[in-house]
This record gives sequence, C-alpha cells and structure tokens, in this order.
Amino acid sequence: MKAIKQTLMILASGIHHFFWPYRRKARWMEFVSFLRGEWLRRDFNSCGKGVYFARIHQLVGQKYISIGDDTGFDQDVCLTAWDCYPVDGGTQGHTPSIDIGSNCHFGAWNHITAIDRVVIGDGCLTGKWVTISDNNHGEMSLEDMQKRPSERKLTSKGSVVIGKNVWIGDKATILSGVEIGDGAVVAANAVVTKSIPGYCVAAGNPARIIKKVLEDE
Repeated sequence: MKAIKQTLMILASGIHHFFWPYRRKARWMEFVSFLRGEWLRRDFNSCGKGVYFARIHQLVGQKYISIGDDTGFDQDVCLTAWDCYPVDGGTQGHTPSIDIGSNCHFGAWNHITAIDRVVIGDGCLTGKWVTISDNNHGEMSLEDMQKRPSERKLTSKGSVVIGKNVWIGDKATILSGVEIGDGAVVAANAVVTKSIPGYCVAAGNPARIIKKVLEDE
C-alpha cells in the first residue's frame, strides 16, 4: 500500500509539473502581483507605475504612503503607517509618512512601519525578514516596563532615512533616529541603532562599520 501511495504521489507530481511548470507558475504570480498593485494604487498617497505586491500580510495607513515607479514587494509584507493607536483605553494620534523611491525591491516578510517618518531612496534592495521601524512600544522606564507592551504608548526617536542604492541583508533591523547613506551595505542580522555614512559596510548587533569603501580606494 505504501508503495502504491508513493507511486501515485510521483505520478500526480509529474502531471502537475507538466500542466503547471515552474516558469508558467512564476509568470502567473508576476501577473497577479502586478494586478494587485494596480488594484491598490488608488489607496496610496501616491503610487508610481509598475508597482507590484505579492501576498500582503498587513497594510495600514495607505494614504500616508508614497511609492515610486517599478518598486515591488515580495510575499507577506507588513507596511504600516499609524495615525492612531489604541492605548490606555484611549487613542494616541500620530502624523506618519512613508516615502519609498523607485526601482526598489523588498524581500519576503519585510516589516516597514512608521508613526513619524520613514524615507527609502531609489534602488533599495532588501533580503527577507527585514524590519525598518521608526517606533517602539514605550520608553525604557520602570513605569512603562511594568505595563504590558501592548498597553505602552508608541514612541519614536526620530525619522529613518535610507539613501539610494542601499542593500540590506536578511533579518537586519533598522531602528528610529537612523540615517543610512547612499550605497551602504547592511549585513544580514545587523541591528542598526546609529547612522551609517554612505559607501560603507555595517554589520553586527549593534551594527558598526567594518569597511569604508571610499577610504580603501
């Protein structure tokens, strides 16, 4: 019986591959992502041509989000601009903005969130599970830390500004009050808590500069 089941599974897999080969499936997914971008574009503050979205995990505050031309998001992106947030039985108000340039590509499971301002320049490329956030749940005070994190007010140390042609590796985290210069590389798993000049490579937790390209030339 086990051999029969395995044979049937192999046969089914072969039939599926024959009628639905990888390249055909990839083209179909690209088409669906493009249609999703066209469907969503009117909800954004501005949205350029050729913007595409794979499956979306969370999308909040589109009217505060601007996206340039030919920018794409892989599956399960979280893109959130919070103008209000429930806290202590009330509502906390914010004036967020997220401005994303042209020709960017964001990997799967990326999380970009703002209560203040996040700016991402043209040509940005990220790996998977990247977080770019200008906010945090509460202050590092005893009063706040005695509350559940979900009950703490959202706070920000300032904007996140990322220059042009920046490459951000898998599972990197960019925190508030940080500026990253043009052409910089943020290594996988890095946690960026301080600004990084352009044309540098930063790695570690907290991230530090491990290579300055212009000085080496």
